[in-house]
Amino acid sequence: MKRSGWVTGTIVMQLLWALALMVLFVYLIVLAHTAAVRNGPGGAEAAWGLKIPALIMFFPALMAIISWYGLWKQKLWGWWLAILTNLAVTSIFSYSMIDDGWGHVDWDFAGFAVASTVIPLLLLLPVVRKFYWRVTATEPNS
Repeated sequence: MKRSGWVTGTIVMQLLWALALMVLFVYLIVLAHTAAVRNGPGGAEAAWGLKIPALIMFFPALMAIISWYGLWKQKLWGWWLAILTNLAVTSIFSYSMIDDGWGHVDWDFAGFAVASTVIPLLLLLPVVRKFYWRVTATEPNS
């Protein structure tokens, strides 16, 4: 079955998002190991304060890469994994955005939260959703 432009665009967006999450993970790990963080006041605590969110972001990044592979291979499980992973990331960023209350919104996290909603919306477009559900319904198990 030939992919439409919407399906191809969604697959590319998922790949870019997975890479962005992986870059965020690597950035936080590298930042935690810099001399400025380790040798600063409360260096050990500051380093752990960067490693914990990095590890939290590693698993969604890994799942995003796996879901991209599933989308690329036209698998329904890839569609489901992409939906669930991206909604989980949206939830993480949304919570981080308002964890200090509505009066103290962190606008950096707000940008991440909005960006993380793009792919689930693309995956739910009728042309994209029908593509993955039709592929599964018409092809034998592989």
